[in-house]
Amino acid sequence: MRKLILLLFTGILLFSCTAVGADEGRILRFIYCSDVHYGLEREFRGKEVGSDEVSRAMLATFKLLSETRLPEDSGVGAGIKFGSPDFVVCTGDIANRMEEGVQSATTSWSQFCSDWDSSISSPLYLVPGNHDISNAIGYSKVLSPEKDASSAAGIFNRMMRPAVERTAETFNYQTDKVHYSFVKDGVRFVFMGMWPDAYMRQWFDQEIGTDTIIPVILFTHDPPIADTKHFTNPNGKHTINSVDKFQNLLADTCLVTDVKKKATKNWEKLEQFIHSHSMIKAYFHGDKNYNEFYTWNGVNGTIDLPVFRVDSPMKGEYSSADERLLSFIVVTMDVNQRLLTARECLWNTENKTSIQWGSSCTITF
Repeated sequence: MRKLILLLFTGILLFSCTAVGADEGRILRFIYCSDVHYGLEREFRGKEVGSDEVSRAMLATFKLLSETRLPEDSGVGAGIKFGSPDFVVCTGDIANRMEEGVQSATTSWSQFCSDWDSSISSPLYLVPGNHDISNAIGYSKVLSPEKDASSAAGIFNRMMRPAVERTAETFNYQTDKVHYSFVKDGVRFVFMGMWPDAYMRQWFDQEIGTDTIIPVILFTHDPPIADTKHFTNPNGKHTINSVDKFQNLLADTCLVTDVKKKATKNWEKLEQFIHSHSMIKAYFHGDKNYNEFYTWNGVNGTIDLPVFRVDSPMKGEYSSADERLLSFIVVTMDVNQRLLTARECLWNTENKTSIQWGSSCTITF
C-alpha cells in the first residue's frame, strides 16, 4: 500500500494537474489496459486461476463503470457517471510467450476473442506485444511449439483488415505491421505497434502528412525507453539466438552490442521524433506493468511528453503480489477545452467486482 501512496503522490507532482470544472460540452471516454497474458495462472480471490478467469473479472468491472460516478477530483467529468466508453484499448501481450508449459498462442487468442467479444460492445483497439511477436518469429529460448503466430496474425487481421487475412502460417512480421489511426471529436488516436521505431515513424509521417493542428494521442506496447533486447540484433548475421539474446522485435538495429547495456542512441531517435512532432500530446504504454503517470524528457531533456503506464492483470510489478492493487486506466477528455484526465481504476480492492479510484492526473492537449 505504501507503493500505491507513492504513485498517487508522484502522479500529482509530475504533471501539475489542472483543475477542471463541471461537465461542459462533449466528453470523450475510453478504457485503457494491457498485458492480459492468456496462458498464465495466478493467485486470485483465494485460488489459483487462469488468465481467462482474471480477464473476465476485469471485464465485469468495465461494465460496472457505466453506472459508476467519477471521483470529485477536479478532473474532466468529475462527479458524473462514466457511462459507456467510446472505445477500449489493449496494447498487447494477449498471449504469453510459449515457454515452460504455457499454452499455445492459438489457444490464448481463441480464449481472448471469446471473453472480450462477448463482454465489450464498444470498439476494441489492439496492438501486439513482445510476447505475441516472439511467439510468431521465435525466441532466444526454447518455445513449444517453436512458433505460433496466431495472436500476432489475429491482431493484424482485426486492426489492418487486409484483403487476404493472415493465418499463423502466412503471417510475416517483416511486412505485417500493425499501425493505424482514426480521428474522433477533433483528436487523432494513433496506434504504432510495438514501439515507434523507424518503420513506424516513417508510416506516421505518411499518415499524418502536413497536419500539425489535430492533437495526437499515441498508443504502443513498449515504453519510450524500450528494452534493449527488443531491438534488432546488431551482431553477426542479426539472428535471434541464445548467445546475443536480442529479440528482433523492433525495426531499428540496436546501437549497442550487449543486451545488458542501455540503448541510449536508439531512445534518442524517438526523442528527436517527438521533438519534431509537436502534435503528439500523450503516450500510453504497457510492457513494464504498474500504474504510473510520468513525464519523459528524453535522453537529452529536449521534450516534456506526458506518459501513462498501465498495470497488467497477470504480471503487474506490484499487483501480482498484492491483488488489491490490480488496476486499469479510465480516461475522460474534454475535447472543447482540450483537457485529458487519466484515472487509475482499482478493480479488486475487495476481492470482488468493485471500483475504487486511485491516482489521477489531468493534462492539456
